Amino acid sequence: MDMMTIVGFLLGGAVMGWGIFSSGIADKLMDLHGIIIVLGGTLAATVINTSFRRFVTGLKAFFDIFGNPKTPSVDAAVRMLVSMAETAQKQGGIMALSNTDPAFAGGFLKRAVGVAMISAESRETRAILEEEIRRRRLDIQEDSNFYRTAGVLSPMFGLIGTLFGIIQTLSNISDPTMIGRSMAVAISSAFFGIALSNLIFVPVANKVRLRAVEETLVLQLILEGVIDIMSGKTPHLVDMHLRGYQLLEGSKPSGPAARA
Repeated sequence: MDMMTIVGFLLGGAVMGWGIFSSGIADKLMDLHGIIIVLGGTLAATVINTSFRRFVTGLKAFFDIFGNPKTPSVDAAVRMLVSMAETAQKQGGIMALSNTDPAFAGGFLKRAVGVAMISAESRETRAILEEEIRRRRLDIQEDSNFYRTAGVLSPMFGLIGTLFGIIQTLSNISDPTMIGRSMAVAISSAFFGIALSNLIFVPVANKVRLRAVEETLVLQLILEGVIDIMSGKTPHLVDMHLRGYQLLEGSKPSGPAARA
């Protein structure tokens, strides 16, 4: 479980709940008109802005941020590649790595080794794998844009709900008993639109983007490691080369390079 995501949502919900109930406005905010206008309008506009496939993957991305990243850590990737370099050095090069773990880094490590074996040329291998990394990054970025779009739209529909409430207030200005209900529609719509944007949509978009950045870092590390193994570099040199990725991630280097 990703504790930062869970704690963030719980803390945000607690703060908003405390603000609502401590100010005594819970009954005024729980207005069905405002909720339907904001949620329904945002959903409709988001559906228009995306495809069915992107809509499904966007919903999946929301649930994925509550779990641990599927991409291994930089430290784990470095240790795996150094171990592979040792195997290649002892058993005759890149062709000795045909039994690479097919599940590591979502299968990208196995794919990288396979491309290296087939191409047998580092420039071609780099070109193919860099294009795959770029496409994977763009694919995840679209999931982030899905929520960023919703984050822009929900306050706008909150404003539309506010306008409905103001129009209703003006039309009933001669009837004081109706003014309160009309203003409740106006205020609750704005509240839900802003709250959804700042507490859910924008943070989720940024979390998905962060996961994309972390995955790209690890995939690039794997690419460089496989190229190093193709070039016949020793495990010690592979470790020294990849150690810089650990510094980018902020993790403490380990292995022979860290002790050198």
